[in-house]
Amino acid sequence: MEQVSKLNEAFQNFTEASKSLETYYDKLSERVQYLTHELEKKNEQLNEAILEVGESKDYLQTVLQSIGEVIIVLDHEEKITMINKAAEDLIGLDPATVRGTHFNDVDMEIETGKSGSQLMAHGKKLDIILSRSEVNDSEGTTRGYVVLIKDITRIKDLEKQHERNQRLISMGEMAATIVHEIRSPLCSIELFSNMLSKDLEGTNHSDMANGISTGIKSLNNILTNMLFFAKPQRPSFISIRLSDSVSESLNMLAPLIDVRGIKIASTLSDKTVNGDIELLKQVFMNVILNAVQAMPGGGNLSINMGKDGDYATVAISDEGEGIKTEIIEKIFDPFFSTKDKGTGLGLAIAHKIMQSHEGFIKANRNETGGSTFCVYVPEINNEINEEIQEKIYEETGKIT
Repeated sequence: MEQVSKLNEAFQNFTEASKSLETYYDKLSERVQYLTHELEKKNEQLNEAILEVGESKDYLQTVLQSIGEVIIVLDHEEKITMINKAAEDLIGLDPATVRGTHFNDVDMEIETGKSGSQLMAHGKKLDIILSRSEVNDSEGTTRGYVVLIKDITRIKDLEKQHERNQRLISMGEMAATIVHEIRSPLCSIELFSNMLSKDLEGTNHSDMANGISTGIKSLNNILTNMLFFAKPQRPSFISIRLSDSVSESLNMLAPLIDVRGIKIASTLSDKTVNGDIELLKQVFMNVILNAVQAMPGGGNLSINMGKDGDYATVAISDEGEGIKTEIIEKIFDPFFSTKDKGTGLGLAIAHKIMQSHEGFIKANRNETGGSTFCVYVPEINNEINEEIQEKIYEETGKIT
């Protein structure tokens, strides 16, 4: 009986333990179900967060790629992790090959001087603004750097043109005043010198009188050039082929070019501009003459036509000593000349004429020696060309 009683007690305890285990199992099942539901919610939230991060990253990439300034992102070891499209276009970097490269190993050179920073990359020299910022995490640890490069070459050119124009305006006003004050007494001196030359004709002093007249004519020619520089240019605009003005200028200077033993290599194209062919001939004659005088012992003169944006260009290169860097901004100033007998008005007048054509001239020293003067003339499209032709035909009955 005692054994049966113990067996019943054990069975009862087992039954109670089983019920308790079932209770715990039900509670555990409910807990697992709850956790599974919560995990699904967290997974959905995580997927949404990942999607948002991806969209934000894509948006950030789009913004960085659309910025016109060069952006180069470096890690803490200064190795490139990302560049934008401007870095590809301006510096010529390839994202596939440059990623992981140390910033100092990139094929570019940055020079900083008194006038600002300049970038040399793939044969191009650009004026830039350079900035470098640290990228820090929440604890202040440097995670990398961002290098920003802004190309301000065009702005610098406009500033230089504005400064030059201001100087030219001031000097033009001064030149007009000087011409006016000198020409009146000069006319009287020229009259008396001619009378004196006639009176002394056939005597020993005749050559001296003729020398006075010659000197006065030379001085009068200088004053005429000064007046031409000082007065506003009023071109007679018609549709012309730019190559015609270049060719005619070369023909007029052909004897001087042949005497100096200079060889010409030219590449002319059929570009149409709206301009005054006589004034443009004067521009090219002044620039070509300047190049010829830079090669007294002979050399090669190259003339190449091209296109830069909305401008037709004519680049005239010589093999002379080249323009010194420190005077390159002064060569278009009136009365500035590196020649012993130069008046310093030729390039100033050429610059003035190009202003009246809404163009300009750039001068550069060649790396291989010599100088290049590039004349920029606004190019016209076919529609404008047809309108000009119709207007010329209406006024003159001729087609140019």
